[in-house]
Amino acid sequence: MERADIAYKVKWFNDPDVNKTLFITEKLELNRSLEWFEKSRNDASRRDFVIESKEGKPIGIMAFVHIDAVNQTTECYCAIGDKEYWGKGIGTEAHLLLADWGFKNLGLHKIWADIRADNAAIIKVTERLGFKVEGTLREEKYLNSKRIDVVRIGLLRHEFYAMHPELK
Repeated sequence: MERADIAYKVKWFNDPDVNKTLFITEKLELNRSLEWFEKSRNDASRRDFVIESKEGKPIGIMAFVHIDAVNQTTECYCAIGDKEYWGKGIGTEAHLLLADWGFKNLGLHKIWADIRADNAAIIKVTERLGFKVEGTLREEKYLNSKRIDVVRIGLLRHEFYAMHPELK
């Protein structure tokens, strides 16, 4: 991710359709997001990426956050912000590339994520990649004046490469 990409992140995360799949409740502001970007650029506990179309157009973002080098674990997230690209398998491909990169370049043993329980589409996408549902965190988050359940998923390196041997 580069400084110029932050405007896309702000636009996408503030879009109500995109936002309803996220855990972010506040509206992002460009100036504050640029400040965050400058601070986070050298943060070893995260890696942020932009997802581009085949033509090079930014269409989403993904990241590893809370990278734990000792335990070789990290949380991931992915958001396709450009709705023109929804339902075209790009999220699946992005998750595949992100997981492969993390296992190979960061030496990860496990990648995990928290997903809104009402987001059945992303749960299906991640299961096709090899993620397993590890549990439900009941009423874990308070969003839009109500409590929601969160599904915790996890992907182990050996499970991922067993499902995707072509990437070894």
